[in-house]
This record gives sequence, C-alpha cells and structure tokens, in this order.
Amino acid sequence: MKVGAGIYDVTGQVAEIGFMGYAVPKQRGRGLLQRMRSRAFIIGDVTRKENRVVYVSVDNGMGFQIVKTEVAERLNKTFAGLYNDKNVLMSGTHTHSTPGGTGGTALVDITTFGFVKENWEACVNGIVQSVIRAHENLQLGLIKFNTGDVDDANINRSPASYLNNPDKDKYPFNTDHFMNLLRFESLDGKTLFGMMNFYPVHAVSLNNTNLLVAGDNKGYASYLFEKDYNPKGTLPGQGKFVAAFGQSNEGDVSPNTMGPKCIDTGLPCDFAHSTCDGRTEKCIAFGPGNNMYESNTIIGHKQYQAAKNLFENATLYFEKNSIVDFRHIYIDMQVRQTTFFLFSLSNSFIHSFVRLFVLVS
Repeated sequence: MKVGAGIYDVTGQVAEIGFMGYAVPKQRGRGLLQRMRSRAFIIGDVTRKENRVVYVSVDNGMGFQIVKTEVAERLNKTFAGLYNDKNVLMSGTHTHSTPGGTGGTALVDITTFGFVKENWEACVNGIVQSVIRAHENLQLGLIKFNTGDVDDANINRSPASYLNNPDKDKYPFNTDHFMNLLRFESLDGKTLFGMMNFYPVHAVSLNNTNLLVAGDNKGYASYLFEKDYNPKGTLPGQGKFVAAFGQSNEGDVSPNTMGPKCIDTGLPCDFAHSTCDGRTEKCIAFGPGNNMYESNTIIGHKQYQAAKNLFENATLYFEKNSIVDFRHIYIDMQVRQTTFFLFSLSNSFIHSFVRLFVLVS
C-alpha cells in the first residue's frame, strides 16, 4: 500500500478573538501558547489509485461541516476528484483553547459574536495544505499496530450517570483506558513517516480562564512526539514525521483527574447533581498539577509516553499489498423514524438550559 503524512499550520487569530469550546464570551485570546496544526494521513491502494482514504486530525474544537465541505471542494478541484467528501475524514482534537467563529451556525458561533472568516480560512487552508503535503509524501510503506492502556490520565465527569448503564459491571473502569496506535514506515523499516493514535480524553486541561491559544493536552503530546522522531533542531510543525493524537470515545471523559470540589469549601461536590449547596457554578474539577498549565503538561506527557511505548513495539498489521477501500453514505435524519423516551430533568440541568436560552434570546 501507499502511505503519506503531512502537517500544516491552522492557527488563525490569537488576540482579541473568542475561543471555541467553553461558550464563555469573556474568554478572549491574549496571545499564543502553542500553534495549531492540521495533521493528515493518506492510505492508498497500490493497484487502484482511486481507492484512497484520508484521515485528518486538526487542533480545533470540532470538525465543523462548513469546514469539511470547503476542504472537500478544494481538494476535489486540486486533485480532479481523487480526494472528496466521501474519502476524507476530518476530526477535531476538541481543544477548548482554539480561535472560534468557524462553525457557521448560531449555536456554536454566538459566544464569538458571529462567524469569523479569517479563522475559518486559516483552518480550511491549513487542512488542505496538510493533505497536499501528505499526497506529495506518498510512497510504498507498511502500517503497524499496537494497543495498550493509559492509566491515571482520565476520569468520568458524570460518575453518577454512568451507574445507570445496565452493562456497567462488565468493565473494570467507568472510562475507556485503551489507546489504539498505527505506525507508518517504509517497506524496509528504515524511514518512519508518522504515527496516529486514538485515546479518549477531553482536551480541557486548560480551563475557561486560559487566554492563550493552545492545543491543550493532545497538542502538547503531538509536540513531544514529533520532537522525538524528527531530526534534532527541527522547528515545530516543520518536520517530515507527523504524530497525531486523535480523539475517540471522549464523551464524559475528563483530564481533570483530581475530580470536582466545591471551590468555596474544598469539600466534594454533590455526587448525584455535581452541585455545591444546590449551585453548579462552584463545583469545579482540577487536574493533577499545581495549576492548569502543569496539569496540561502532565496529561499530555502521559499520552506521549504511552504512545511511544506502543510505537516502539508495534507489529505488522497491514502488508504492502493490502487492499484499501472505503464506504460513505448520507442519511436524511428529517425522515428517520425513532423512539423517544420521556425523562425528568434535574434542577441543575434546567438552570443551565434557562441560562443558555436567555443568552440565545
């Protein structure tokens, strides 16, 4: 098979711009902690050129449809249909410290006071350029695989809700600890192209008081890994070796491993409702460090170290003559039939919803 990897900057504005993630209007950028990157990987069939898949992990809050649509359109024109909306998969790392205004809908862009074309363009162009670089780096290669546990790097932020799962006793933890990793290398194993892994943890080590653009714990892990496997002295984002720390089933999975406490008393929050004296605002979870930046480093390093161990011991998964193919469908959800259930809402949920409704109105 053919494999290729590419990386490109997607940072956008870093000052006086609202962030995407926490929906806090006063969280507006005042500088840069780490540049945002798009990391693209192409896997292609040797015998059938049209059978290629593209995976892009981008340092962004989400992989918005308005971004994906434009990326696919530009790639389709550049490569005469070789890469399009059907074989390009785009995933955000879900960092909450990235420039916002790129979603194109009122719900996600309201706290940035609307759509910000400059940030959208930086994101779109960076993703396209990373795919172009991956295409230019395509060559015959192998893919190796490994999987393992990453412990003490995530917790469940809704443990009371998890207890309602009927199959909870089948699993040792209330969060997934698995990291799945792919290693890309040349046929002779002498040249390493890149690495992608999937591990579930929210990129929220940096909380909503952070005003510096950053890739959070996953961005930091990528930085460490690329520093290790690119030639000494290579500037960040400029090396041929690309390392993506992608998201997986991160739902209620938090990096704030010290858990939630009431900031006014230091006591644990109410277990069932995540409140302090009936209020949600004072129930805040903290990471393992003395401050959010140290916590970001710790959680990022745990992912980096686990990935490095898996990478060095990965075994052959896809051989050079493996077949590559893809499937893609659209489903019109407006005509889908489903079953719904009535359920009661907690006071804290209703309070949060009312606040959102007032803000939107």
